[in-house]
Amino acid sequence: MKERVELWLNIIHYCFYKAEYKRHMLSNKLNPFVLLGRIPVVKRKFKEQGTTLLDSTNKIWTDKRLGFGIMISGGALAGIVTFLLWGFVSTFLGFLNVYFLVKPTYVFAYAILSFILCYYSVFKGDKYVKYFKKLDKRSRSEKWRYALLSLLFVVGSVALWLYSFRFLPKL
Repeated sequence: MKERVELWLNIIHYCFYKAEYKRHMLSNKLNPFVLLGRIPVVKRKFKEQGTTLLDSTNKIWTDKRLGFGIMISGGALAGIVTFLLWGFVSTFLGFLNVYFLVKPTYVFAYAILSFILCYYSVFKGDKYVKYFKKLDKRSRSEKWRYALLSLLFVVGSVALWLYSFRFLPKL
């Protein structure tokens, strides 16, 4: 069971990272700051270093260990798992006729639990890098299937979270 949760969390993290990567590449085409690399002084400075502004920007965003894309996708993963835990607990207790108002401490507890789950399943020892290498070798159809399942997971988690508001106490 633990291995399956770890696998699926890594697949979802991979899909988030790939979506963020594609968003970044699209923003390179629209980003006015990339045009700074065409200024002769800036271009010359980067040429002395053997790189370009675009290459430096891409390295900062797409590095698989410390890039902004990994940080954003990791935060999104922990956030979606937080919504899932919050929705599951609230709905389960609602079915047991236990109604309570959600306090910030509860949300903080859900966030801490989801981060701990994600940390030990995905981030500890950079496990996700191993999974990324495996998932990069998969066929295009499998990647599409994983992306669709990840999207369904996100929609399902948010839907469960929204459904859990049904069980708020009636004032």
